[in-house]
Amino acid sequence: MRLAELEQAVQAHVLAGGELPPALGAAVLPPAEERWQIYTEGYRLRLIEALGLQYPALSARLGAEAFALRIEPFVVATPSVHRSIRDYGRELGAYLRARAAVADDEMLADLAEFEWQLAGAFDAADAIPAAPGDLAGLAPTEWAGLRFRGIPSLHRCRTTTNAVAVWRALQVGAGAPPPATRAAPAEWLIWRRELATEFRPVEPDEAAALALLFGGATFGDLCESLLATHGEEAAVRAASWLKGWLIEGSLLRV
Repeated sequence: MRLAELEQAVQAHVLAGGELPPALGAAVLPPAEERWQIYTEGYRLRLIEALGLQYPALSARLGAEAFALRIEPFVVATPSVHRSIRDYGRELGAYLRARAAVADDEMLADLAEFEWQLAGAFDAADAIPAAPGDLAGLAPTEWAGLRFRGIPSLHRCRTTTNAVAVWRALQVGAGAPPPATRAAPAEWLIWRRELATEFRPVEPDEAAALALLFGGATFGDLCESLLATHGEEAAVRAASWLKGWLIEGSLLRV
């Protein structure tokens, strides 16, 4: 077996596990099966350890041993395809949700997705957000044509449980509340201001307004979309949102 072929076979076996191919067994000193088992198990344990660092609240909520037991099937089913370990684990929330059987499972899935979005906001590229003063000199006729998009760290997350309350409790070492399903799903806006990650709940109409703007609509389009629900107050409502977004530092002017 040529070196390149051996390297590919080693990688395939480490990622997939299973029965040791004869060619690999012949490539190392005996007992080959035991040596390869140590190597492959060590790789999976390292991935579990890395996911514990990626999802500290989830790990704390379950406990280290239960976390490892819950995560190991995910590691087996989801080989890493990333050059950086930081990028591994995005699918964990969806994996947990697909296998959720009780309310606690749904909460854990929400918690995982919330933590991933927090980490993504913190790691996002830097950008100088638009500020209220940047628009101070605009003529009234220019406002309708304004366009905005979110800063690179701006994320949205949706939860159907009290996962955020659980996350808050775990941050201060308090006893986490029992899992509970929300009466209605909650939308969260997550972004980074300098080195601090921030988040807040977003009402459905504000979430829809942001989706409209980020889809390419102008500020004038946003005002018109609010006429049916807010009437003459549509422009005031849109301006109030815009002011809040600018103060938060979550928008870029296009």
